[in-house]
Amino acid sequence: MNLVVNILLVIIPPAVVALTAYYAIKLTYDKELKKKVLDLKHDSKKVITPIRLQAYERLALFLERIKPESIIIRNISHNMNALQYQTVLVSSIRSEFEHNLSQQVYISTALWEVTKKAKEETIKIINLAAGQLTAEATAKDLASKIIELNADINPQPSDVALELLSKEIKELY
Repeated sequence: MNLVVNILLVIIPPAVVALTAYYAIKLTYDKELKKKVLDLKHDSKKVITPIRLQAYERLALFLERIKPESIIIRNISHNMNALQYQTVLVSSIRSEFEHNLSQQVYISTALWEVTKKAKEETIKIINLAAGQLTAEATAKDLASKIIELNADINPQPSDVALELLSKEIKELY
């Protein structure tokens, strides 16, 4: 029995010291790990923030560029018929959209959905206007009809998306 007590007296103190050392080292390691994770997050924010802001800027530009009055001015053509002009306008919107597809990575899903809806609604306005014209209609006739139909829509699809974009930026930054 005395031998067991002596063995325990020899084993218990080093075991307590070893467990205390293990616990202290583990706490220090966990603290350092958390600090490194925070530092990495901080460093990545330094890189990501400008990219995200640029994405918001590009989307704002896209939404402004697909507004009917804007796209008509940028794609003005006097020697096309309405059908040709409709094709040019819709192609221009789709091209702009494809050019900005990667921006969805940096913005909220809700904002991306509203942006897609703005694009589709603008195309719908153009197609609706073209459908109300005769086969002999000119590009100028189509432009006038688009502006006329667009004037009846309130709020404008792009304006809704721009408002959400602005709200999102203000919340994040």
